[in-house]
Amino acid sequence: MALDAIIIADSGSDSFSGTSPLKLNLDGRIGDVQAVLNYLENAGRINLPIAGDRRMSWASAPKLNGIYLWNYLHWHGFEVAVIDSFYEQQEELRRLLKLGPHTVILSTTFINNKKTLKKMLDALRDLAPDVAVVAGGSFVFMSYFLFQKSKDPAYPVEHVGPDFLFFEEDRDLTVDLFITGSHGEDILCRALEHIKNGRETRDLPNTAWITDEGYRFGPQIDDSQMTDHPIDWRSLPEQFFSSGVVPLQSSNGCPYNCAFCTFVKNNRRPSVKPLEELIGEMKQVRSRGIRYIWFVDDNFRLGKGDLEEVCRRMIEEDMGLRWMTFMRAGTLDQMDINLLRRAGCIEVQLGLESADAQVLRNMNKKAAPELYDRVLNKVLSAGIACSCYLIFGFPGETDESAMRTIDFMRRHDAGEYEGSLSWSMFPFVLAPLSPIYEAAARACYQMSGYMKQWQHATMDSKRALGYVLKAFSAMEKSSVIYRGDNQDLLHRLTPAQRRRFQSTRHALSKAAINGTLEPGLILESFQKALAQ
Repeated sequence: MALDAIIIADSGSDSFSGTSPLKLNLDGRIGDVQAVLNYLENAGRINLPIAGDRRMSWASAPKLNGIYLWNYLHWHGFEVAVIDSFYEQQEELRRLLKLGPHTVILSTTFINNKKTLKKMLDALRDLAPDVAVVAGGSFVFMSYFLFQKSKDPAYPVEHVGPDFLFFEEDRDLTVDLFITGSHGEDILCRALEHIKNGRETRDLPNTAWITDEGYRFGPQIDDSQMTDHPIDWRSLPEQFFSSGVVPLQSSNGCPYNCAFCTFVKNNRRPSVKPLEELIGEMKQVRSRGIRYIWFVDDNFRLGKGDLEEVCRRMIEEDMGLRWMTFMRAGTLDQMDINLLRRAGCIEVQLGLESADAQVLRNMNKKAAPELYDRVLNKVLSAGIACSCYLIFGFPGETDESAMRTIDFMRRHDAGEYEGSLSWSMFPFVLAPLSPIYEAAARACYQMSGYMKQWQHATMDSKRALGYVLKAFSAMEKSSVIYRGDNQDLLHRLTPAQRRRFQSTRHALSKAAINGTLEPGLILESFQKALAQ
């Protein structure tokens, strides 16, 4: 077939987590449950292929940005293909490039810095030196938004050039066109049409390009009122359903203003998908063989008070779907948790950030440790897994407040719950576009630095990272989040087996920090954990 464009949805390489790199490895593979079972079956080594790998896991869900762009461009008459993970799908990318696409589209939703983008571009140009490359999405938009903020002389941007677009000449970035708007789908369609027909793209609005003199910009217009194009899940190719897991979105945006958050608040108001539309999408993906749904909302349905109604509808429809999502603790505090479980929720993501009351106030979290205590007890006792996200070192953090967070997590780590507790712990990052990055906040906390290197009146980045490692070592029965776990295999274990498996995996990952693990120790430990 003639191919108009290849969409690259993700590089598959960026993370700010301080604990994710500490996961257990077995023969060079992350110790997901299916890898552990393979290791046991083969007497202490991984024997490929691994049964259940890249299936029925949250990590195996295709990226929603790739799905959305495929749906949008296909609806507008373009023949496109999607590469979900750039580095993992090199063979498929080479095959698609042989079809002679006019354009490669780089969606930057999951890209955090310019270095990651350049590395991808260099690898792409080795394969396709002449294809037109169009880049857009979150990172491009955030870079342009930051570039506009830099016109305020009080806004600190002296260090941002190596990480963000538009501040340096960047003549080594081989992108032909950047789409700078927050909703650039229409501009993308016009750009693809121009490229296909050999026409100039530099007259398009909300675009930028690189010349020998640096960046040049097309006319900039407000696109924040554009609405999302609904996804017709029935028309999508089979590749989006092959893992048995898909991402869905029940709301857009977030009404909160946490001080560490870099999500840009533009003129577009947060919105909630009508319930009937959401149920209709769930039915569509179920008809395509999907068993698990990852609701990728920043805050499920914006914390709207209709969660029990949503759960009742899911129970009435009896679709047999299991799902996970981010929710605020305040929403769960008012919720009938057993109703949530009956509706198919098997895991809740919680952005706790800290268990110190003053640090939570500094973060503008509008939450308290007592609330977190109640909610974790309720959710875990109901047999729903909780994956918690924590930040160490936020301005106002002290040795005492960091230890309060560790002690809080240890109390729940020691609990004999039916649900599993996991976590990802991050050192604070002083990131542009977050409220805490503003000059007034810096002055308030006597703060200096940039991104991963900073100091404020009560802590510095080195000490914060030390507390991340201290927290990692302090946990015994819970563990780092393993998004690659095959959920079918994990839930074949009894709750007691899952707890033992999780604590064993974490104990081995801690032991591995100090040296190479003997296969015999790994085998014996997991055999004991998984015994009936």
